[in-house]
Amino acid sequence: MQPVGQGRRSAMADGSWMACTAAGIAGIWVAVALISVFAPDMVTGSEHQHLPVAALGSWFWGLIATGAFLLAMGRLRGDAARGPIWVGLTLATLALWLVATIAGIASPVVETGSDPTRIPVGAMVAPVAATVLTALAGIVAGVFARPPGPDRSR
Repeated sequence: MQPVGQGRRSAMADGSWMACTAAGIAGIWVAVALISVFAPDMVTGSEHQHLPVAALGSWFWGLIATGAFLLAMGRLRGDAARGPIWVGLTLATLALWLVATIAGIASPVVETGSDPTRIPVGAMVAPVAATVLTALAGIVAGVFARPPGPDRSR
């Protein structure tokens, strides 16, 4: 028989976990959309051809970051005591992608050559860096969620 209030606590923990998971995924995809729309294009050649490198690449990195985030959040589900860890992972993910959005949009563009080629390095590097750091944050959250002691089978 369950103690009084046990079922309610699990339901609240699942609701909190789902809200944090949804917030993290939404934050990643809002950042991807903003980077894709507002990041500067790469301009090449004497005819100044525009190539939206941020719009081409950020969606791929958003997919990988979403997978890494979901994998990490899935490992944290089920124990209400891990609530601070999944909240922290969500906040870290939101902060990483906010910084990536600002860097992707506002970073200076590198100009090279006599026919000026403009390369938006920030728009190309920021989503990759945010994806790698999101995966790293998920790994750190998994380490924090492990119980101390000799039994590390969970």
